[in-house]
Amino acid sequence: MTDNEYIQTLYKKGIDAYRRGELQKASELLVQVVETTEEDHRAWNALGVVFTKMKRYEDADVCFENALVLDPSNEVYIRNRERNKGHIKKNLKEHLFSIQIPRLSEIRKSYPIIGIIGIIALIIILALFLPPVLNPPPQSASSGEIPVFAFSEGDIVLIQSPGGPGLDVVKEFEITVNNQSLKTPGPDPRTLGNYPGATLAIPFDDLYPVSDDNLVTFRVTAIFKDDSYRDVLSKTLSLPVIEEEQVIEEPVFVPYDPLYKTGDVLISKEKGTYLLVTNLFPDNQYRFEELSRRNDGYFLIQPGLARNGSMEEYESLYIKSTELQIPADMKFKQGTLHQAHSIRKSGVEKSPLYVPGDLISKSPGITNEILVILGYDPATDEYATDQIYQYHTGEWGYRLNLKTKWEKRTELENSYPARVNRIALSRIGIGADSSPPGTKPDYQEGDIIARDRSADAKQLLVLFYNPATGEYGTDVIRRSFDGGWDRDGQNLSVLRSALERDYPYKVRNVDVSLVKIK
Repeated sequence: MTDNEYIQTLYKKGIDAYRRGELQKASELLVQVVETTEEDHRAWNALGVVFTKMKRYEDADVCFENALVLDPSNEVYIRNRERNKGHIKKNLKEHLFSIQIPRLSEIRKSYPIIGIIGIIALIIILALFLPPVLNPPPQSASSGEIPVFAFSEGDIVLIQSPGGPGLDVVKEFEITVNNQSLKTPGPDPRTLGNYPGATLAIPFDDLYPVSDDNLVTFRVTAIFKDDSYRDVLSKTLSLPVIEEEQVIEEPVFVPYDPLYKTGDVLISKEKGTYLLVTNLFPDNQYRFEELSRRNDGYFLIQPGLARNGSMEEYESLYIKSTELQIPADMKFKQGTLHQAHSIRKSGVEKSPLYVPGDLISKSPGITNEILVILGYDPATDEYATDQIYQYHTGEWGYRLNLKTKWEKRTELENSYPARVNRIALSRIGIGADSSPPGTKPDYQEGDIIARDRSADAKQLLVLFYNPATGEYGTDVIRRSFDGGWDRDGQNLSVLRSALERDYPYKVRNVDVSLVKIK
């Protein structure tokens, strides 16, 4: 144990002995402290308090004086010394008893005996009546109860004075925490008011620096108007144990060798969508722009779809398709067509076998799996393709949706070596319910159509055709009793392709204005 630890142990044992009322033991322990180190002003002050309690007032004055030499501005030490000096002064009663009464032999026999009796009576009167008048009892002893409470609430300690019969003569309260003054300099000193209901709030954060093992002892002393004093509270509270703040370590990124670089165009292994790598970040992430690809091979950046992604994750989901030329300013602009780098070797590769509009199959006899060539990109040597289907009329044809699949030229030409037909791309419909673009509808206003040629077949009247939506306006029609035509007035809209497929037979044409609505 170091010297400093030994001194602190003695000091704490002395304070504990004082709190238990063992004044002699407390004085012996604190004397050892000041004899070991004369610079400990706290020990000098504590020893002075112990001597005051033991009524060794002169010794206590020396202790307080030494404490003030080491810490001259300490208000607690100054006040302790002033209080102790009050005990040193002789009271009036002691002065009176120190007066020498003349001997009876020295008094002239000519004095009457009554004079002697009068002097004795005067002395008795002065001794009995003057002390209470000239030296009244201190207010600390004569005042009534002054209750003060200390308790913790939330993250603060509250000291409250609800009032009491002796509060009227209290000048102020002095508060110490672990024998240290709680007063603070400045315009708002930390004190407890001398009025009923006064409350002082002390945050835990202000108490931890002066606490011993998270224990704080509050001592409240009432200072009365005649400068006498009395302890009104001694309370020890436990402060919550402060948990050490968890240190959040900054992430350490493991060096990673990226597979792709800026300008690379990646294609999803599952969905066939395109991403453009526009930047590489040191935290092992790529910066992406989402791309759309035209049938001629040019790429367009989709607005508002940029994102970051883990290198390791995206390298498992995407493969490199091609790469784009990096602009001089290093910025890929939206709305600008971007052409992929050419990977063809001049004079080595032959020209593509197919052109846009060609319908191709795996063999001349197979027509249930037909691809249409939508475009060709010479830079990547790829065809843009999609599967095409025949309309119910046998015409080519329609695609299920607008999704395009890009395939390597050599692989496609080897897998689909037969050209079975050719069609203008503008005449390809989208969806099974579409009609061949650019073709005229089979029916016109006034046509009566039927499912078949039987006499009882349901018949519809064509009211109009809307080329913008590809729909017919129809209504159910039947013969009336007078030989004319009646209709229901429902005005149903039907897709052109569906109506022409389900009602392939034209019965006749009538003037719609002459058809009555039943």
